[in-house]
Amino acid sequence: MGEAMKKLKLVARDADDMKVLSACLQDSVMKVADMAHLSQARRFVLMVNRYCWENDTQPMRARAGLQFIGVDKVQLKHINQQRGDGVLSVLAVEFVEADAPAGAISIIFSGGGEIRLAVEACEAILEDVSDAWPARSKPAHEID
Repeated sequence: MGEAMKKLKLVARDADDMKVLSACLQDSVMKVADMAHLSQARRFVLMVNRYCWENDTQPMRARAGLQFIGVDKVQLKHINQQRGDGVLSVLAVEFVEADAPAGAISIIFSGGGEIRLAVEACEAILEDVSDAWPARSKPAHEID
């Protein structure tokens, strides 16, 4: 199988950084139960099976943790928290500054689901917590 892939670790501190983090998270999948708002710590965390877009030799996935820091409020849209086994597929992650440096981070899922975080500033960390494993296929999207 060759040499092991390097584990990814990224920090996003502005809207441009978030675009890079978003590209790495596109087509990640997760269960609804794999997210939590740690209100005392003002963090929102989730675990995903990230598609490794940086590896162009074969389809791979890695387990990754994603945390957002300085979270003041969490809103969910079209996500049923009662269905912990429900699967979500990440389309994008965006930061929009509202009252510098504060703003909102949106995690957008296929099917219309969204998590919106009110944050004191753009601060996110994405880190692989497992080695990559072979994926069944490379995600593909139809273009209208």
